Amino acid sequence: MFNFRALPSALAILLLTPMSAYAVSLSLNGDSADLQMDNTQAVYASDSNGVPMLITEVGMLAPGGGTVTEVGVPSMMPDGRVIFGAETQPKDTNFNARWNIYIGNADAVPSHRIITALDPKALDADCTPAFKGDPYPVADIDENIAFISTVPHGHDALFFYSHGKLACMVKAGDKTIEGHEIAILSFGSAQIGEGGQVAFTGFLGDTTKPGPHRQALLLAVLGGPVTELAVEGDYGPNHTLYQRPFGLPAALPTPLGIMVAFTAKTPSGAALFLYSGGSMARILPTGTLTSAGPVSYLSAGRPGLMADGTTAVLAGCARIPAIFRLTHQRLDLRIERGQLTPFGTELESLGDPVLTASGAMFVGATDTDDREKLYILSPDDAFFEVGDSEFIYRIAMGALKHHSIFTGTLSVNQHGDFAYLGGR
Repeated sequence: MFNFRALPSALAILLLTPMSAYAVSLSLNGDSADLQMDNTQAVYASDSNGVPMLITEVGMLAPGGGTVTEVGVPSMMPDGRVIFGAETQPKDTNFNARWNIYIGNADAVPSHRIITALDPKALDADCTPAFKGDPYPVADIDENIAFISTVPHGHDALFFYSHGKLACMVKAGDKTIEGHEIAILSFGSAQIGEGGQVAFTGFLGDTTKPGPHRQALLLAVLGGPVTELAVEGDYGPNHTLYQRPFGLPAALPTPLGIMVAFTAKTPSGAALFLYSGGSMARILPTGTLTSAGPVSYLSAGRPGLMADGTTAVLAGCARIPAIFRLTHQRLDLRIERGQLTPFGTELESLGDPVLTASGAMFVGATDTDDREKLYILSPDDAFFEVGDSEFIYRIAMGALKHHSIFTGTLSVNQHGDFAYLGGR
């Protein structure tokens, strides 16, 4: 049996086996919207000098009073700020703790690092989120915010917040332009482009006949229809049959519209797909021969993606986890287990890669000293730990004292600004 060492706090390779039929959401581990990390207590983000700074943590004061009781997975905004969900307990203990969405600025003074993202005046009875957990918000260059949550009557909805106005882009029960009912929206899967485009995964029902829901990659446009990009049981490029599960999508805006990369199971194993310019391509199937052996597994986490179509993906080859970069049909092995780190240890477990506009690759990994760290592979193949200009800065020492990091929550924007969850 193929056996990777499990990552305690980073995205490990998933074997892309079918999820249970009752699964209703996706998260960083591909099958649940909940992040169970007992020592995850804080949100960190890089400042303008690339130094990780504490944004907020459990026990700190929240905007408007109250106390932070739980923090959600962060997402970097294009302008270098970080957006995230957090649960707070109001000052009046007669009220229950509740989730909301916040924006953090690592360059602000500690007492003013976070603000509330949603204006309460934007909420109305027809489109009000009933947060029951982390909404996994994402934001575009125009500061538009997208997230998936439930509405008060209990159904799922995709929300879009733009300049003080909140809209329900999609609700469970809506139909796609192809005529299928959207039964479930997958929490934690939303990715935002530009012009009100949001890619997400969900499950489709068929009102004409009984049967299990089918997983699908969907594209919503503000004020427009929802389009099916890939659907379980349908045939995609190269006559490839999409099967469950679909991995988490990665998306970027391009002059041709939103670009989306994702993995999905197929009858022959799994494959990496790229949607661009209105068409879908299968760009890396399992079985592909590489310098490390044939690709046998692909991660269900988000692939790395650049606007020119370059992708990076965590894979398995001959029992070795490795990260490949695919540029214009050229496949290159970039990082693999056993590779030496800049400090003489070896890489043991790898997280999913993230690409920036410059071509730099960020990746979280555990080394043979059992420490989780963040690394960069530069465009000229320099490999170093995230840090200062001399590349000797240790990220876990960037705060006032040592803190643990959860590399599976790493978020990086196209400029190289980063954020993650960690401990204190």
